[in-house]
Amino acid sequence: MLEQLNQSVKKVNLVPIQTTTTTITGSGVDTYLSAKPAFDSALILAEIGNLGDQSSTKVKIEESDASDFSSGVSVAKGGDEVTVAADNSYQFQVERSKRYLRAVVTITGGISPSAEVFVGGLLWNAQRPFPML
Repeated sequence: MLEQLNQSVKKVNLVPIQTTTTTITGSGVDTYLSAKPAFDSALILAEIGNLGDQSSTKVKIEESDASDFSSGVSVAKGGDEVTVAADNSYQFQVERSKRYLRAVVTITGGISPSAEVFVGGLLWNAQRPFPML
């Protein structure tokens, strides 16, 4: 049964836990397995800690068919930019249409801006139900 579960769900880190003083563009996460589409949905969790003194911090989920996001970048459906507050969690339920996903954390203003962040998630194929254990 675990083999079935492993084939239906994939855990991903879009932005590793860190404190940053600048905008972060996470690495692209490949949603394909064996060069074929595997996951049509994602549940993304953004964990926000201390936000220092910046005037605004925002998180959004982007997608692209290019692994380096050099062309065709769009905000994933359900991954719209959200202004975040310190010490909060945010969830994005994303419907994918392109191969790669990434998170972008934008910091604006402040004398010495900083943000504690982590963005991770689960990819799954909503067409297939979770297996019974």
